[in-house]
Amino acid sequence: MGLIRKLMSLTLPLLLGGCTIFAPSYNEAIYAKLDGAHASLTKIETSIEASSPSRVPYGKVEPYYIDALAGVKEAADIAGKRPAYLRGRPAANAAQLLVDDIDNCRRAIEASRAAFKADGQAPNEADNISVVRNVCAIPKTMEGALK
Repeated sequence: MGLIRKLMSLTLPLLLGGCTIFAPSYNEAIYAKLDGAHASLTKIETSIEASSPSRVPYGKVEPYYIDALAGVKEAADIAGKRPAYLRGRPAANAAQLLVDDIDNCRRAIEASRAAFKADGQAPNEADNISVVRNVCAIPKTMEGALK
Protein backbone atom coordinates (compact mmCIF):
# COMPACT_ATOMS: atom_id res chain seq x y z
CA MET A 1 0.00 0.00 0.00
CA GLY A 2 2.84 2.41 0.84
CA LEU A 3 4.47 1.81 -2.54
CA ILE A 4 1.25 2.55 -4.40
CA ARG A 5 0.85 5.85 -2.56
CA LYS A 6 4.42 6.82 -3.32
CA LEU A 7 3.95 6.02 -7.02
CA MET A 8 0.67 7.93 -7.14
CA SER A 9 2.25 10.92 -5.43
CA LEU A 10 4.93 10.90 -8.13
CA THR A 11 2.75 10.26 -11.18
CA LEU A 12 -0.23 12.46 -10.37
CA PRO A 13 1.72 15.72 -10.58
CA LEU A 14 3.27 14.54 -13.86
CA LEU A 15 -0.15 13.81 -15.34
CA LEU A 16 -1.61 17.11 -14.19
CA GLY A 17 1.50 18.97 -15.27
CA GLY A 18 1.06 17.56 -18.76
CA CYS A 19 -1.76 20.05 -19.33
CA THR A 20 0.78 22.85 -19.37
CA ILE A 21 2.37 21.29 -22.43
CA PHE A 22 -0.76 22.03 -24.46
CA ALA A 23 -1.66 25.46 -23.10
CA PRO A 24 0.38 28.58 -22.42
CA SER A 25 0.56 29.86 -18.88
CA TYR A 26 -1.96 32.45 -17.70
CA ASN A 27 -0.93 36.08 -18.07
CA GLU A 28 -2.74 38.55 -15.82
CA ALA A 29 -1.73 41.53 -17.99
CA ILE A 30 -3.41 40.08 -21.08
CA TYR A 31 -6.56 39.30 -19.13
CA ALA A 32 -6.65 42.77 -17.53
CA LYS A 33 -6.22 44.53 -20.89
CA LEU A 34 -9.00 42.46 -22.48
CA ASP A 35 -11.22 43.05 -19.45
CA GLY A 36 -10.65 46.80 -19.81
CA ALA A 37 -11.63 46.66 -23.48
CA HIS A 38 -14.76 44.73 -22.54
CA ALA A 39 -15.64 47.41 -19.97
CA SER A 40 -15.18 50.16 -22.57
CA LEU A 41 -17.48 48.38 -25.00
CA THR A 42 -20.03 48.00 -22.21
CA LYS A 43 -19.86 51.78 -21.67
CA ILE A 44 -20.66 52.36 -25.34
CA GLU A 45 -23.63 50.01 -25.15
CA THR A 46 -24.84 51.59 -21.92
CA SER A 47 -24.52 55.12 -23.37
CA ILE A 48 -26.66 54.11 -26.31
CA GLU A 49 -29.27 52.37 -24.17
CA ALA A 50 -29.43 55.25 -21.66
CA SER A 51 -29.97 57.81 -24.44
CA SER A 52 -32.75 55.88 -26.16
CA PRO A 53 -34.81 56.94 -28.06
CA SER A 54 -32.36 59.78 -28.82
CA ARG A 55 -29.27 58.99 -30.81
CA VAL A 56 -25.80 59.28 -29.33
CA PRO A 57 -23.32 61.35 -31.34
CA TYR A 58 -20.10 59.56 -32.25
CA GLY A 59 -18.02 62.07 -30.29
CA LYS A 60 -19.65 60.97 -27.05
CA VAL A 61 -18.54 57.32 -27.46
CA GLU A 62 -15.26 57.88 -29.31
CA PRO A 63 -13.17 57.84 -26.09
CA TYR A 64 -14.61 54.41 -25.23
CA TYR A 65 -13.71 53.09 -28.67
CA ILE A 66 -10.17 54.45 -28.28
CA ASP A 67 -9.85 52.89 -24.81
CA ALA A 68 -11.10 49.54 -26.10
CA LEU A 69 -8.70 49.59 -29.04
CA ALA A 70 -5.79 50.58 -26.81
CA GLY A 71 -6.51 47.71 -24.41
CA VAL A 72 -6.79 45.21 -27.23
CA LYS A 73 -3.58 46.50 -28.83
CA GLU A 74 -1.70 46.15 -25.55
CA ALA A 75 -3.09 42.64 -25.03
CA ALA A 76 -2.08 41.73 -28.59
CA ASP A 77 1.44 43.07 -28.05
CA ILE A 78 1.88 40.86 -24.99
CA ALA A 79 0.12 37.79 -26.37
CA GLY A 80 1.91 38.07 -29.69
CA LYS A 81 5.21 37.19 -28.05
CA ARG A 82 4.01 33.86 -26.67
CA PRO A 83 3.86 31.84 -29.92
CA ALA A 84 7.50 32.67 -30.65
CA TYR A 85 8.52 31.88 -27.08
CA LEU A 86 6.67 28.57 -27.21
CA ARG A 87 7.80 27.65 -30.73
CA GLY A 88 8.07 23.91 -31.20
CA ARG A 89 5.76 23.13 -28.29
CA PRO A 90 2.10 22.17 -28.57
CA ALA A 91 1.22 25.21 -26.41
CA ALA A 92 2.36 27.47 -29.27
CA ASN A 93 -0.76 26.50 -31.22
CA ALA A 94 -3.04 27.53 -28.36
CA ALA A 95 -1.08 30.77 -27.94
CA GLN A 96 -1.51 31.54 -31.65
CA LEU A 97 -5.27 30.89 -31.43
CA LEU A 98 -5.47 33.51 -28.70
CA VAL A 99 -3.50 35.99 -30.80
CA ASP A 100 -5.86 35.37 -33.72
CA ASP A 101 -8.92 35.90 -31.53
CA ILE A 102 -7.50 39.13 -30.15
CA ASP A 103 -6.98 40.27 -33.74
CA ASN A 104 -10.61 39.37 -34.54
CA CYS A 105 -11.66 41.50 -31.57
CA ARG A 106 -9.58 44.45 -32.78
CA ARG A 107 -11.03 44.21 -36.28
CA ALA A 108 -14.59 44.05 -34.90
CA ILE A 109 -14.02 47.17 -32.79
CA GLU A 110 -12.44 49.03 -35.71
CA ALA A 111 -15.32 48.10 -38.05
CA SER A 112 -17.90 49.16 -35.48
CA ARG A 113 -16.08 52.43 -34.83
CA ALA A 114 -15.74 53.22 -38.54
CA ALA A 115 -19.42 52.51 -39.22
CA PHE A 116 -20.57 54.58 -36.23
CA LYS A 117 -18.29 57.47 -37.22
CA ALA A 118 -19.32 57.41 -40.88
CA ASP A 119 -23.05 56.76 -40.55
CA GLY A 120 -23.91 57.75 -36.99
CA GLN A 121 -25.77 55.52 -34.58
CA ALA A 122 -27.67 52.76 -36.35
CA PRO A 123 -31.16 51.88 -35.07
CA ASN A 124 -29.77 48.57 -33.77
CA GLU A 125 -26.41 49.97 -32.59
CA ALA A 126 -26.73 48.54 -29.07
CA ASP A 127 -27.12 45.08 -30.63
CA ASN A 128 -24.13 45.71 -32.88
CA ILE A 129 -21.98 46.66 -29.89
CA SER A 130 -23.22 43.58 -28.04
CA VAL A 131 -21.96 41.42 -30.91
CA VAL A 132 -18.57 43.16 -30.78
CA ARG A 133 -18.44 42.61 -27.00
CA ASN A 134 -19.16 38.91 -27.56
CA VAL A 135 -16.39 38.66 -30.18
CA CYS A 136 -14.02 40.29 -27.69
CA ALA A 137 -15.20 38.06 -24.86
CA ILE A 138 -13.74 35.02 -26.65
CA PRO A 139 -10.03 35.83 -26.09
CA LYS A 140 -10.81 37.13 -22.60
CA THR A 141 -12.51 33.84 -21.75
CA MET A 142 -9.67 31.87 -23.32
CA GLU A 143 -7.06 33.70 -21.26
CA GLY A 144 -9.16 33.41 -18.12
CA ALA A 145 -9.45 29.65 -18.61
CA LEU A 146 -5.67 29.38 -18.28
CA LYS A 147 -5.79 30.41 -14.61
